[in-house]
Amino acid sequence: MLKWQKTLIMEVLHKSHQGEKNMAKITKPVKPAKKTAKATKTTKTVKTTKPAKAVKAKPARTAGRPAGAAAKASGTARPVKSAKTTVKTTRAKSPKVKDENVPKVLSLFDAFTSDRLPRDQGYIVSSFINGNTGYSIYEVISYSGVKAIYPDGTGLTFQSQGKKLHALIEPPSYPHKSIEPYLRDKADQIPLRFKEVSKIIAKNQTTLYWAKKPIESLSSFTIARPVGYNVSFVFYNRPDMYVTLKKFFEQSFTNDAGLPMADARKGAEEITAVVKKAMNFKGVYED
Repeated sequence: MLKWQKTLIMEVLHKSHQGEKNMAKITKPVKPAKKTAKATKTTKTVKTTKPAKAVKAKPARTAGRPAGAAAKASGTARPVKSAKTTVKTTRAKSPKVKDENVPKVLSLFDAFTSDRLPRDQGYIVSSFINGNTGYSIYEVISYSGVKAIYPDGTGLTFQSQGKKLHALIEPPSYPHKSIEPYLRDKADQIPLRFKEVSKIIAKNQTTLYWAKKPIESLSSFTIARPVGYNVSFVFYNRPDMYVTLKKFFEQSFTNDAGLPMADARKGAEEITAVVKKAMNFKGVYED
């Protein structure tokens, strides 16, 4: 595993914890207002009513007057209630962190060994990098409803529903650019024609291809154990999963395949958009 890949995993694993600490600083409990001999201070100005002065008795008729007026005429005034101010103290609720015990991304085979693979829903991203030329192939698999996961030779087999999306990075020195991707040498091919892919030609003339739509309805699939520069990661189906996935592509396209950062960012956004639209888990699987 390369240094940037380890850094990515460590960053996403600790990001939630750091965010929770920051939120705790922001949402400190509100201190109740201090009471003084005067009227209690609140956020709004409250006028206190002065005690009514005693009125001297005057010979006056009280018949037909309201009770309050009669009392005033008789020289007795009703006691005036002092203004009461109520200060409500608000307890700051600690922010709820969804899926706080669920990681964002782990090495696929490490997750299997530690029995942490998600069985309901998950995404697997594998990259196959030619360290000499930079020719790179990426596979994104979304799966749901796992029936079984078991080692199979040098790989890991999933019996589940799934979809697969392919991407390809072709360096400017690649000698077989005109050959359809599905007809290339076994190590360089993906099961797509030129009309089935979108592409970006980077400033350094490196070409990024990706499928316009995924391969549908896998009933089972096998992930080979990575060797050399190759990697396989499992991304957990969290609310911020697409942000993590996009960041992975950006860094891999730049560090592994040599795409300029601006082109890597654009390609990562496009591929993540296809994954989000066509490989999500709304209902069973939606087109």
